[in-house]
Amino acid sequence: MAGERVIVDTSAFYALASNSDEFHSRARLQYQQLVDEAVELYTSSYVFTEAAALIHRRLGYPILERFAESVRDTIRIIWATRRTHWEAWDLLKQRTGRGLSFVDCTTVVLAKSLDAQVFGFDEDFHREGFVLLPR
Repeated sequence: MAGERVIVDTSAFYALASNSDEFHSRARLQYQQLVDEAVELYTSSYVFTEAAALIHRRLGYPILERFAESVRDTIRIIWATRRTHWEAWDLLKQRTGRGLSFVDCTTVVLAKSLDAQVFGFDEDFHREGFVLLPR
């Protein structure tokens, strides 16, 4: 998988951070494999913000801090531009708000631009035509 690109979704971040999440073990194995294989890992500033808020609210600050430090050197954050923001908004409007959330739409826009697979547990990405990891 070296040379491939993967964009990380909120569902993967939460599964990595929460020992009680149903996908925790699968997420940890997938993340370790991606890191070991030197896959280029990305997320958006919107996804990281959403994941940080979710982890903080549900699991507390100490887990959020530990989580953020653990991915700091392995995940590249793509800061959402005005163009990405409005392309995502247009995608959400096309779907009349069904299926993907606005943040998910930003992931779709970025994953297309990167020709990336998606690491997460939200089947909506698969329905959008992306390879969803773990398989």
